[in-house]
Amino acid sequence: MSPETLFQARRNYGLRLAAAVTIGLTMEVGRGVILPPLAAVIALQLLAMPGPAPKAKTVIGLLVIMAGASMLAYLVAVATVDYWVLYAIGVGLLYLWSFFLAVRPKTAPMGAMALTMVIVVTALSAASTGVAILLVWELLTSVVVGIFLVFFVHAIFPHHGPAAAAQVPQWQSVEVASLRAILATVIILPLHLYLTSSGVAAMVILITVATMLRQPGLADSTRYGTNYAIGNLIGGLLAAFAITLVFAREEFLVFVAVVLAASLFMSRRLEQAKSHAQVLFPGYVAFALLFGLVFSPLTQGQEVNYVQRVAQIVAAAVYALAAISIAIPVAKRWFGRIQRRKSALNP
Repeated sequence: MSPETLFQARRNYGLRLAAAVTIGLTMEVGRGVILPPLAAVIALQLLAMPGPAPKAKTVIGLLVIMAGASMLAYLVAVATVDYWVLYAIGVGLLYLWSFFLAVRPKTAPMGAMALTMVIVVTALSAASTGVAILLVWELLTSVVVGIFLVFFVHAIFPHHGPAAAAQVPQWQSVEVASLRAILATVIILPLHLYLTSSGVAAMVILITVATMLRQPGLADSTRYGTNYAIGNLIGGLLAAFAITLVFAREEFLVFVAVVLAASLFMSRRLEQAKSHAQVLFPGYVAFALLFGLVFSPLTQGQEVNYVQRVAQIVAAAVYALAAISIAIPVAKRWFGRIQRRKSALNP
């Protein structure tokens, strides 16, 4: 790839991210949806890899999985709201299914999106059961908006050069995927039950832990936890500064200008320092999420404490890492027994 093509590819990559976040936040805040940052966050996740737009088959699969996960999470949240044992079982089964998809190579993107929707729907249902009947429809509408943004920004700022090489995950067998899904569910479910009463605030923390638990190993999870904490601090500070500017002059053009400036700033940093993407990209998502949540009907009028939010994320990461450290020896012994049994049955 020539230097000119490489420069254009990097520039268009950053512009796609900035355009998706700016348009997504502006459109969703203007529509007054329950979760304004969801479309922008979904678009960011799909645009993370600097390659061409996803294929139609992939998009259809994502839509089906996200719709199914949303409906199941909605039914569990509404049907078991007064029965915590049944609620724990239902949410646990949803996590088990989502993690199983997330740790397998072919279904990893679908699993990641399923986890996001399970967490978002259950967290928002806990925050306000009065809007539960409208919850799933609004969330799925935001999902469609997010996917539309991906194709829209790719049309304006097309990808140049070959597609990015896919990374092959370390864990591929059904046995290992099942074991990892069980362990991840056992780790995250107590945290989910503890944070359920926190509603929207719990969503950010649970998404962090769920993403950590999808990492291939403890070392990756540890590194991800550290990077995510730093990224959230950067994103939180940027969101706090941006919100201060918007509230100083509550005008539409000021809102758009501030979001565009912040998005271009983060996109430019990602273009120039791709080696720091593990810190900058979580920070980008944190900015979109924390900034957009301020304009949610569920949180308007409430002060968002960014320092406290980052501290909660760090505490949850420490809990997850401690649980993983305990679970890994158990998992190794368990998987060793499975392998020995298979060897004995197939000498």
